[in-house]
Amino acid sequence: MKDEKTMTLRIPMMLMVCFALAGCGSSRGGMVPLQAGPGPEPVLTLVWVGRGEAERLEGGTWKRIPEFDYTFTVEQRRYAGHWESVKSLRRAHPDYDGSAGPREQMMYFRLDYTAPDAAGRVSSAIRSSLGDGAGHTDAEFREAVLELRPDISRFAPFDRYRISQTYGYERGVLEESVELLDGETPWVRNAEKATLFAPHHFDKAPTTASR
Repeated sequence: MKDEKTMTLRIPMMLMVCFALAGCGSSRGGMVPLQAGPGPEPVLTLVWVGRGEAERLEGGTWKRIPEFDYTFTVEQRRYAGHWESVKSLRRAHPDYDGSAGPREQMMYFRLDYTAPDAAGRVSSAIRSSLGDGAGHTDAEFREAVLELRPDISRFAPFDRYRISQTYGYERGVLEESVELLDGETPWVRNAEKATLFAPHHFDKAPTTASR
């Protein structure tokens, strides 16, 4: 009876933790590398601005949970052998209850890439504020799958993240599916879509209508 009571008390707490992770909230702090100077210049810097919509699997059906939706920006710096990304996330729904952590969150990702193999597949080792893991993509970095193992309680209803990415460079669009999995069974997922913002110059000062 004591064990059952303990589990009953733990479940709501774990759901709060899991919702924080479901929104890509940071589970480990202090991940962004410290440096006194500007550091090496990346080969390419991209900024993505988008929105994530949350769903939870209930009785075999995906149910929208809009109070956990969020907007986000990603600063993605691509170096010769690795990428570093900092993601900022904001929840603005008035019914958000705080169970996923602060409305505003930040997380860090570093992906170290191998050279393409004979089949053109590129592998990656991942360190992030969501946990460490591995991934793979194609030689043009268009279709990627990342899997992360968070450091969480064994009582949580999931044991890893799977992030599936499609980079539509020509359209300036990034589409992602962020799933929380227990084995191969999904529990929560977020569908993200972001627009690419690249550096450019204005011919003249932008008007209010063009902003």
